[in-house]
Amino acid sequence: MTRAGDARRRTIAAVREIGLRLTTEDAHAIRRAGDDRAAAIIAQARTEAAFVIEQRCAAARRLAEFESRDHLAEARARARGTVLRAQRSALTDVRASAHAMVRDLIDDPRLGQLLERLAADAHQRLAPAGQVEIAPTPDGGFVARAGTREIDCSLRAQVDRVLDAMAGDLERLWQ
Repeated sequence: MTRAGDARRRTIAAVREIGLRLTTEDAHAIRRAGDDRAAAIIAQARTEAAFVIEQRCAAARRLAEFESRDHLAEARARARGTVLRAQRSALTDVRASAHAMVRDLIDDPRLGQLLERLAADAHQRLAPAGQVEIAPTPDGGFVARAGTREIDCSLRAQVDRVLDAMAGDLERLWQ
């Protein structure tokens, strides 16, 4: 071949080499840009995933807290119910004991004196309503009536009034 042919081949080879180098550099630049873009997308996805996970965890914590509060409220309500039942039972026992103790007093002469004073008071209070009737009760004591008015002075009613009046004092004992 001639010198001109050699020079042409070398020129073509040099142009090819420059084209290959430029294409390789372009390919590397495209790959780097793709890698950078992929890294950015992955980083954004991780950030979004972390945010979603944190939101879900926060929601789960709130739900657990609500459930915990509900369980605590239920436990407190059950405990309060137990306390109220125990108090009611204690009051029922106190009331029954007081009634039994008063029945034991029926034969005590001092009870007769007390009932006489109560009858005199009932007469005085009911007299403006008409003639006063005194009717004995089976458990002791009496009921006084005049017109439409009535005063229950039975031992059962007297005990219940005293216990009802003491209810506040009894409640303070439990606190």
